[in-house]
Amino acid sequence: MDSQTLSTEQAYEAAFRFVAQYFGREQDSESLELMLIAMEPSADYARTNDPASWSDWLKCVSETLSGEPLPSVGK
Repeated sequence: MDSQTLSTEQAYEAAFRFVAQYFGREQDSESLELMLIAMEPSADYARTNDPASWSDWLKCVSETLSGEPLPSVGK
């Protein structure tokens, strides 16, 4: 696949789709399901089922663009 640039909104949708496809394989994860419900995009990209999700997303975009280290995940 050729390198392409996504808008902030498209990147959010791609992240949602990525997590949703993972959830499709791991459907016993209630916390993952709750996260997907909260972050589901609405027609207005500044709005999600959980109003904080969009501002959290913008913070993550900003951290990525500024080169912040990735958070450590796992045990």
